[in-house]
Amino acid sequence: MSELRWTPTPPPDRLRSALRAALGRRGRPLRVLAEGIEGLSGSVDWVTADPAGRVVAVLLTLEEDRTLELVARGLAEREALTSRLAEWRQLAPELGLRADAGVDVLLLAPEFPPAARAAAAALGDAVELARVRFAAVGAAPAQALLESLAKGPHEPALATPRPRLSIFRSGLRDADLSPDFLSA
Repeated sequence: MSELRWTPTPPPDRLRSALRAALGRRGRPLRVLAEGIEGLSGSVDWVTADPAGRVVAVLLTLEEDRTLELVARGLAEREALTSRLAEWRQLAPELGLRADAGVDVLLLAPEFPPAARAAAAALGDAVELARVRFAAVGAAPAQALLESLAKGPHEPALATPRPRLSIFRSGLRDADLSPDFLSA
């Protein structure tokens, strides 16, 4: 029996077709409406629709150090696409797009550092992050796997209380300003 093996990112021609196929295999499958359309800040990789008629803009980066920029691009493209939604419904009513549903954003990258996750979390449910990996079974070509990610920081470091440092340049602490200290 052949085993699953992780593979490197395929060349650009196979990369796009593998990702396009993966969009349709998600838990919330996406139907591709347009690919590579010009957006406010470059190209929107895919404009898709979910089964409920909600438009989902899909943006991809393969560079981990560009993920925070990807979150900002996603937000800008979401606003731009929202303003075009009424036109699209009029031009192509057969697409079944719901004007009241608005536009979501799906951001794809090999990894999202904590800062990108926190920024996406601040934007609410309209932005989803998904890790992109490629795997193959036996001699079959690699397939893209999309893993939805929680948008908060990886580690619970912020939940651990930190020792309070003095905010006074003199080095005074809160205890130094207690009523007992001041009456002495």
